[in-house]
Amino acid sequence: MFLKKHKTGVNVSELVLYLSCPRKVYYASREKNISSQVTASYVEHLILKEMGMSYPELLKAYSSKDEEFFKALQSLLSQASGEILLIYAAELEDVPAHIIEEAANNVLAGLRQLGDNLLSLERDENGSGMMRQLSSFQPGSLFKSERLDLSGIPSGTANVDGVLSPVIIKTGKCPENGLWANDRLHLTSLALLLEESNASVVRSGIATYARQGHIRRMNIRSDDRRQVLNVLSKVRKIKEGSMPDKKESALCDKCAYYSMCNVQSSLASKFF
Repeated sequence: MFLKKHKTGVNVSELVLYLSCPRKVYYASREKNISSQVTASYVEHLILKEMGMSYPELLKAYSSKDEEFFKALQSLLSQASGEILLIYAAELEDVPAHIIEEAANNVLAGLRQLGDNLLSLERDENGSGMMRQLSSFQPGSLFKSERLDLSGIPSGTANVDGVLSPVIIKTGKCPENGLWANDRLHLTSLALLLEESNASVVRSGIATYARQGHIRRMNIRSDDRRQVLNVLSKVRKIKEGSMPDKKESALCDKCAYYSMCNVQSSLASKFF
């Protein structure tokens, strides 16, 4: 696997999409974007994503003051529920008000546990280092790697051991320990981007599981880096025309590309 200049640039979001389903990369790269009905679950994801951006600020401001912290979370939920219509104007155009309300109520139902989990970080004797790192959180901006022909925007960045490091916000189920494998690769791909900007090695990153309120630091391993380069190579091949094999999943029938996903795989699919 040699690094060389490629004609086909790749975005980190496409690596994440590949980990979900390789064929989604194929269709999306050919602008076969299909509009699908916006569900309360999707709106819930957007609300939690916006809330997760403010967790570091809330922790810094309210510390262990339980009731004040919970009230601040409620205010944050209300703010995020109102602002998503402006932030995601195109995605949420013409979405009925009851869908927004249903999504906000779903988040509210788990808000107390979410707050308790966030505050446990401050109370944990091992959490002081994480708190210091989170205090430096800044919303993400675009990073590019000329060497990898890769670009992407982290949810945010934080100063970890003196190095600018990536932060991602996830809204799905949180693993019992550590990070999901796909989230490890997401963080690692962003770390590679920041390395080129920093001109220094990025050894770790932070994942916020916004739904449960768990924030975890991940040390980046050489194996993580190797897997990112492997996926990057596969995504580039797909964008250049190779049709990957169909990935069977229980979620297939809910996919926007379901109806067109019976295309015969190309001979190159054996590489995927």
